[in-house]
Amino acid sequence: MNVTIKTIAKLAGVSPAAVSKALNGRTDIGEETRARIMEICGEVGYTPNQAARSLVKKASSMLGLLIPDISTPIYPEIFKGLDAEAKRRGFNLFLCDTNRKADFEKDYVRILMEHRACGIIVAPVGNDVGHILDQVRGSIPIIFIGGKVNDEMDNYVATDNRLGSQLAIEHLASLGHVDIAMICDNYGTKTKQDRLAGYEAAMSSRGLEPRIIAAGSGHPEGMGYGHLSMLALADEKRLPSAIYTSSDMVALGVMKAAAERGIKIPADLSLVGYDDIMFASLPSIMLTTIAQPRYEIGVQAVELLCRAMKEGESGREKHRATVLPHLVVRSTTARYVDPAKEYA
Repeated sequence: MNVTIKTIAKLAGVSPAAVSKALNGRTDIGEETRARIMEICGEVGYTPNQAARSLVKKASSMLGLLIPDISTPIYPEIFKGLDAEAKRRGFNLFLCDTNRKADFEKDYVRILMEHRACGIIVAPVGNDVGHILDQVRGSIPIIFIGGKVNDEMDNYVATDNRLGSQLAIEHLASLGHVDIAMICDNYGTKTKQDRLAGYEAAMSSRGLEPRIIAAGSGHPEGMGYGHLSMLALADEKRLPSAIYTSSDMVALGVMKAAAERGIKIPADLSLVGYDDIMFASLPSIMLTTIAQPRYEIGVQAVELLCRAMKEGESGREKHRATVLPHLVVRSTTARYVDPAKEYA
């Protein structure tokens, strides 16, 4: 049996227009009538043809979301914020994992546009998003999020990464540390550049000498870079009293190398990460870190996207938001003790 709106109308004893109003959440229909219509829809297994409705309305209730790798620890909580705010506003979120490939980004954007998505939120795989903007050509709004956000993008949600670094150094300095190194992976992104700049500014303002171990793209990232960098520091026999890393994943690599070299954290070395990923609070890790308000990033991205959608083609305003990080103190930092005085 091919169930249509007319079928539902006949069963409910109402007009097809009344069925349409009930399905679309219109307020000019009685609650009792709406309830009867929805009950009948459930009984006969009727669901509206969303594609057809989108063609009629010239729009849909779908928002697209492009993420480079859903297994990256920072994204699940951002997704929760995105999804909750999208649902609150009556939208459905369509998630696309681009597998860190620009070609996939382009393909997914095309598919989303073919399905008449209202707008798209993108965590891009690279600094250059020209291929995405060329695909869209201003027909629907896009909000950018994630580590590759930069000022070349008109619309984005970013974290104040300089402030995050300042909070990290302020914490370590308050514990008496003066020899504070920073290990930074992939500083080709604005996110990492800002974290590095914040570190340098915080050190210089205290009259401390910055000590930077950094590498651009083409080198190992995350745990791999932290591990290699820490091994090199240990082999140099000139270990700083504290290390600040550009991400929690880099910090985990530092912890792995420290364990291999018999360096105790925080007794021999204090350590601060960045991001507050889910692993950071595990009992065996308990990493002091700079937390990004990930859920808030998701909410803000949907808010900005809805504002841009409301403006439509006439909108020329840039839609940007910056969220503030905060320090989370756990067990990997401790007050500095001068070894010479300790054993004097």
